[in-house]
Amino acid sequence: MQNIDILQTIYDAIAVANHARDDDKQISLSTETSLFGSDGVLDSMELVGLLISIEESLMDEGCEIALSDERAMSQSRSPFRSIGSLKSYIEELLQELSS
Repeated sequence: MQNIDILQTIYDAIAVANHARDDDKQISLSTETSLFGSDGVLDSMELVGLLISIEESLMDEGCEIALSDERAMSQSRSPFRSIGSLKSYIEELLQELSS
């Protein structure tokens, strides 16, 4: 498995999502950006679309992982709450995949 820039993969998926959003609803590219939850910028359908886009990009790199599985949904702190937490969660999944 090659070295994947996870943060760039997330940012690329957000850039695609931003094309469909109004100018005043753009998602900022920062690890601090709240994605989902009480102060998140995404609703559940937008989150699913973003996760699918990220999964497809990772699959293109040879990494087949599921981001919105039962494991993610059962965590006490959602891995989807911010860009930074999503990045950490993907890193964790890829680490498990490579070991």
